[in-house]
Amino acid sequence: MTSPAKGQSKKQPSLLARMEKIWRGKTPEQMRLKGKLWQWRYPLQPSDGLTSVVFGLPLVSKRRAPDWDVVCRNLRRTLASFEAQSDPNWKVVICSQDKPKWVPWSDKITFIQSTVSDKFFDKGDKDRQLKAHVAKTCRFEGYYFRFDADDVAHPDLVSFLMSNNNRAGYTLTRGYCYDLERAEFGHLSPEGNAFNHSCGSSSAAYFDFRHHKGALTVLNQNRSHMTIERNMGYFGFDMGDVPFEAALYLINHGQNMLQRRGRLDVMLDRLEGARIADTEQTNGIKETFGLEALEAIVKRDTISEEL
Repeated sequence: MTSPAKGQSKKQPSLLARMEKIWRGKTPEQMRLKGKLWQWRYPLQPSDGLTSVVFGLPLVSKRRAPDWDVVCRNLRRTLASFEAQSDPNWKVVICSQDKPKWVPWSDKITFIQSTVSDKFFDKGDKDRQLKAHVAKTCRFEGYYFRFDADDVAHPDLVSFLMSNNNRAGYTLTRGYCYDLERAEFGHLSPEGNAFNHSCGSSSAAYFDFRHHKGALTVLNQNRSHMTIERNMGYFGFDMGDVPFEAALYLINHGQNMLQRRGRLDVMLDRLEGARIADTEQTNGIKETFGLEALEAIVKRDTISEEL
């Protein structure tokens, strides 16, 4: 099929698709009105100072995971990257049908039982449950960061969010993709393929649950990392950009949702175009994210519990 000629508009959504958007209240006009009404009802209150960045981790069920041990090892690596943060003001809440093993449970790392059946793709259901839990238990100002349970955070990610604090939110447009099987890195940025267009661990949304749960309405609009900036904007939150490569998107380790959905080849092609060939640069990435130390923690904790 040939592409539209220059100046010719792209194919428009079908009438049914447009009607569905209207029925769901998701047209731009409806969203702008919804956002203005929300701002009128819940004006921004004077700040008492941030308390914490809350990472919400939807985790696949044991029944759906081809290898539960791999899932738990990947999760342990992700949690170790939070434990390595230069700013300790973070919390993690994990939501799954099954409580994972090898997790250092504490008041900073907690678990809630998923209330949905383990259908093929239940990440969105778990994300909404996580947000509701945060609204109920976190009576403070902070950032909600939905993070995939196999990615790695830069050690200064929390520090930047807490110190910069625009009271709106942040998008990670820059980061790295790490192919574990091939031991290859790719650079994802707005100059090529933006990090937030590939990885779900790419946005922190501001919330204030000190006086009411109104912020939950805003958080629940954010169902896709591709549209969160636009949706937050409807409600008056102009998200900023984290100005450094703040996360590692790990792929090709056997347990990605990307792989389960048959889209791994797409990401591998994207990685090929952004691949970092310079050994000194890739060694620098490993050092910055402390990958050797993270792997040592995974090995230590998973082996000790197996013995």
